[in-house]
Amino acid sequence: MNRKKIAKWLAVPILAFLFLLAAGIWYVNDIYYSHADVQEYLRKTGSVTITETQNGLYLDGPGNDAAIIFYPGAKVEYTAYLPLLYKVSERGADCFLIKMPCNLAFLGKNKADDILASHTYSRWYLSGHSLGGAMAASYASAHLNELDGLILLAAYPTESLESEIFSVLSVYGSEDGVMNMDKLDSGCSFMPDAYREICIEGGNHAQFGDYGTQKGDHSASVSQEEQQTQTADAVINMIMESEQESERMEETALEYEKITAQRAKDLILQNDGLCILDVRTREEYQEGHIKGAICIPNEEILEVEPKELADKQQVILVYCRSGNRSRQAAQKLADMGYERVMEFGGLLDWPYPNLLE
Repeated sequence: MNRKKIAKWLAVPILAFLFLLAAGIWYVNDIYYSHADVQEYLRKTGSVTITETQNGLYLDGPGNDAAIIFYPGAKVEYTAYLPLLYKVSERGADCFLIKMPCNLAFLGKNKADDILASHTYSRWYLSGHSLGGAMAASYASAHLNELDGLILLAAYPTESLESEIFSVLSVYGSEDGVMNMDKLDSGCSFMPDAYREICIEGGNHAQFGDYGTQKGDHSASVSQEEQQTQTADAVINMIMESEQESERMEETALEYEKITAQRAKDLILQNDGLCILDVRTREEYQEGHIKGAICIPNEEILEVEPKELADKQQVILVYCRSGNRSRQAAQKLADMGYERVMEFGGLLDWPYPNLLE
């Protein structure tokens, strides 16, 4: 084959590659930008402090117990959700607004990992708008034991979210012209018992953020301010109801003892025939654990007594990574009749590195 023919054959795939590359660059840069007035929130001096982080923005409000990790919609500049999340944070739930690679949440679905690993809150919620909500639902489906709930804005799940200790709130506008309403209805089959759906009359798809009109959307008959205020109120109500339900369950359930890390350390050093129980995943356990601990992942502790825990009078010290799974596991063991279950939180707050291996 002569040089001209070789050049001709090579030109076709090269041109196709360049075309796809140019199309991809255009696609990821053709985004909905935040309105200019969003920048005012970065300069506010009210009850919410906004800090730039490696993953986006952290909104630290007056609350201390609950936090929300938020995934933006596809091709929407992430700061467009500042007005909504500012309202949520003012009402008592701190927020982590995630900046997604190329403004596409499916490229950063696991961004919540970093937040969960580096911060300590007693209650964690994941949330997202549109594609961001779909990715949040997918992540939540695989991490039901680490999260307390999911908040979907104009979005729906495609995987199971069923769990006795998990809550889901779905909020959408009656004038939404972007979301597939049939898929919203079919998504109900994946929901847990603690599921609530709210339709904002007159609201549309785009007004959860501050980025203007979205292609294919219908006109809203309520203001953006009103839609976001109703959404923030619904979110806080959901978190409060979730907390109240957890407290009610704790009051009616058999008891386990909550102890400090120092007390746990003292008991471990006494080595009086106790069991140290790590309820993280086996992969997490292999990366490092408290000396002498055995691993039974929380999701494997069901209604049958684990064979590794034959003595129901034995002291069992339970821990995980942050304290969420350990509380769940301790309660399940207490419900099974184990009489001396003690829970001391997670390795994030464990100050004794000499007792790790």
